[in-house]
Amino acid sequence: MAESAADRCLLILIARNEASFDPLATGLLDVGITGATVMDSKGLGAIVREEMPMFAGLAALLPQETGSRMIVSITTTERVAALRTFIAEMKPSHRPIGAVLPVSGTIGLPGDE
Repeated sequence: MAESAADRCLLILIARNEASFDPLATGLLDVGITGATVMDSKGLGAIVREEMPMFAGLAALLPQETGSRMIVSITTTERVAALRTFIAEMKPSHRPIGAVLPVSGTIGLPGDE
């Protein structure tokens, strides 16, 4: 099925920890989102705790999780709808944080002549 530019969106997800990344990656593949970029990321709380000792007193107020992974993909609204269904069935503690943004144009994807 050919995708039109109007159907494309930018998907940004943050898997909060390693335990939540594996089921999320499986879900992405299951709904057909195979072209994604995965980046190791770190939350602001982890940076304050690890790299800013002057704010050590705040560390007790911040979440203890330090590592996360950010997933970015240009995909279709149809695949995002299927992924939302998959995410709704995940354990609440494993659900990612994310955003879906409309894309007005792309570069380098099939059909981008």
